[in-house]
Amino acid sequence: MLDLINNPEYGFDDEGKKQMKKSFDKLESRLGEFVFLGEHFVGEDIKDTIYPYPQYVGIIINQSNGSTAEQFLLEAKQSKKVKLFGVTTYGVLDISNMHFVDSPCKEFQLGYSLSRSLRIPDFTIDEKGIQPDYYLDKSIPQYEWTEYVSKILNGQ
Repeated sequence: MLDLINNPEYGFDDEGKKQMKKSFDKLESRLGEFVFLGEHFVGEDIKDTIYPYPQYVGIIINQSNGSTAEQFLLEAKQSKKVKLFGVTTYGVLDISNMHFVDSPCKEFQLGYSLSRSLRIPDFTIDEKGIQPDYYLDKSIPQYEWTEYVSKILNGQ
């Protein structure tokens, strides 16, 4: 890391080098632990206005929703108006911002994460996914999901 900040190719100014050195020292002092390098935590974005429309929102999900899509779903579910329909999401949100490094022989690749969710350990998503509010089983073909969701949201 120190080689990185001193390499002119990356263009760190003195302030950037100072910040990187501070982060390096913090990481070095806590080897083997997860270290939060952020200065502050950005929490929920609480809205003070509830609009009358739309009255209900249905989001169709499946096992292909992962990562950023799952973060969107968690944010959307904060509203009482939003319901999820479908099947469980992929479950790849807790450990993110992966970085990959090739081995010298180029035969292997090391992957490590640059961030971890602050929801851990109490509310993990990885390997579990996000559960729908309304499970749509195989008796309803996927091409009929939109119509099915519309009927539920419109009280039919």
